[in-house]
Amino acid sequence: MKQDIPIIIKKNIPNLGEPGTITKARLGYVLNYLLPKGIVDIATPGKIKHINMLKQIQLNQLKDLENQAYKTKNHLEQIPKISIKKKVGDQKHIFGSVSEKDIINYIFNSTGEKLDKKQITIPIIKEVGIYTIDIKIIDNIHVKLKLQILPDNINI
Repeated sequence: MKQDIPIIIKKNIPNLGEPGTITKARLGYVLNYLLPKGIVDIATPGKIKHINMLKQIQLNQLKDLENQAYKTKNHLEQIPKISIKKKVGDQKHIFGSVSEKDIINYIFNSTGEKLDKKQITIPIIKEVGIYTIDIKIIDNIHVKLKLQILPDNINI
């Protein structure tokens, strides 16, 4: 007599599923292997309700994070371009480099948005000109902004 029982997976196991998944497995496999190793729990109505509540909380947090990311994107899109002055040598080559910190400070002073330097992708900048930078707010939300490098002796 083969009997399947509902289980809640606690650790990632091939052919069973991801942690937090509710599935069924053979009674002998569950009792003799999965339960003693702490890989699964027996799915009771209370545990299923608890898992569903945790999933709903995670979904709400993800929606809040996404809404905040869209607000940040709208604030950043209000900046027409970022202008940074650098000391210039012969043939419009700049001294030093443009760092993420320069851009973060400019954005914070303009919009009040705090960014992390890991969110900003800057091309290699060696001379005066206009460049495009990419700002990754969250995984699927990006903003492209214009970065203008000006000689130090020009007023913006």
